[in-house]
Amino acid sequence: MQSKIKSFEELKKVLEEEKKDGEKIVHCHGVFDLLHPGHIRHFKEAKRQGSKLVVSVTPDRFVNKGPGRPVFSESLRTETLASLNCVDYVVLNDSPDAISCIQKIKPNIYVKGKEYADYSKDVTGKIADEVRAVQEANGTMYYTDDIVFSSSTLLNQYFENTSPELRALLAEIKEAYSIDTLLQKIEDLKDLRVLIIGDAIIDEYQFTEPMGQSGKGLHMVARNQKNERYLGGSLIIANHIAQFSDHVTLLTSIGEKCPHRDFIESHVDPKVEREFVFLPNHSTLTKKRYVIKDGNNLSKLFETYSSNDSLLSEEETDQIINYLENSSKDYDLVLVCDFGNGFTNPLIVDVLCDLPNFLAINTQTNSGNRGFNVVTHYRRANFISLNEPELRLSAHDRYSSMESLAADISEFLNCRNICITQGVKGVFCSSEMEPKIHIPALITNTIDRVGAGDSFFSIAAMCAAKGYPISLAGFFGSIASAINVQTIGNKEPIKKIPFNKFLTRLLK
Repeated sequence: MQSKIKSFEELKKVLEEEKKDGEKIVHCHGVFDLLHPGHIRHFKEAKRQGSKLVVSVTPDRFVNKGPGRPVFSESLRTETLASLNCVDYVVLNDSPDAISCIQKIKPNIYVKGKEYADYSKDVTGKIADEVRAVQEANGTMYYTDDIVFSSSTLLNQYFENTSPELRALLAEIKEAYSIDTLLQKIEDLKDLRVLIIGDAIIDEYQFTEPMGQSGKGLHMVARNQKNERYLGGSLIIANHIAQFSDHVTLLTSIGEKCPHRDFIESHVDPKVEREFVFLPNHSTLTKKRYVIKDGNNLSKLFETYSSNDSLLSEEETDQIINYLENSSKDYDLVLVCDFGNGFTNPLIVDVLCDLPNFLAINTQTNSGNRGFNVVTHYRRANFISLNEPELRLSAHDRYSSMESLAADISEFLNCRNICITQGVKGVFCSSEMEPKIHIPALITNTIDRVGAGDSFFSIAAMCAAKGYPISLAGFFGSIASAINVQTIGNKEPIKKIPFNKFLTRLLK
């Protein structure tokens, strides 16, 4: 059995000899997280099209079907496939898709299930590329036409530890919408014209190893192992939205002599139109987090801020106001991410409230502005996203029910749509048409919660601006948040293909 599992280098030599001997090579590719009867029948029919069957497997690091996948490790999946009599060779892929596999194996026949024959239903956009790669290798496509099982459906039904509340919500969504309808709603976001305004932040993670108490004091000592930088604040929100919309503009400030300027310029998505105000006397706010990483567990030791002062001069404030007043007509959605780090001020807030656009607001509390940066500084909004502590600070109320406080804040701001995130408890959503919706957390295991609220706000605000029901906006936002918490910090934006795969997986 182990002799069937090959590296690409080993497989190349074997297949060259097989082809010299007149063998006809058949190739199948996939994740094969849960091997089921549909797979077995698929492999048997594939083998009948030739004489040698090669199965290539997506490695763990490239499985992007959402949190908790794959259920079975790559070593178990390859071992299981190698135990099948109809399978001659198994190889672990070294890239995210099958294209490079096809180019290396050069099969005579490349086999997919009948559900892949219609390219328009392919959420990855890769099936057409696979077909092209097969043709370039002088091979042909073959689609098996047999009983189809869904690994995702079986895993959802028998392996997921899903709460009854979440199962009930997913059942309601499946009854109201088809998967194709929901995927089309995500696709329709691409025409939304979005202006993002808010603080730019750089997140630095200092990964450390604890060394124990200092020999010359009472403080603890840690060894610095490496550090990584990620975009934060309005910068990462712009990148999230650029994955879904073709029309994104970012209005923010960065330091003219900022040491991170090249990093910002190179890591903001090229699709994002940049309206940067360059500050001659300030650097871009940098948050340094000192952390310990043990496997997938991340523990934060402490955090430092480079500054937390008012950033904008009168001239710079006028520059921002002039842009808002003269260019707001170009946008459907003005998304305000107010982190309270000095980019917005009362004059800018007043102008934002007077704009005719759909206005989405997220105000955040941090150690430098606790109690001062609240959403009630604004006079109006069309969509609000806060976490529960931020809601309670805005209402100056620790004990009343969250539902009543959300209603009070909505009335104060004349806002029809509000979402209150509650971490592992999920999200509370309310609108005129749906006054009380609770969306359970889609996952409970997290690596890092930094940026979860930003990813939720980005997607939910776009959906609200499109007029989608608040329950759907909250559900889509929760998918983004669930994906986000599986990575450290804002290592990468929420991308559309993994988003669509997770959405599809949840509803199978």
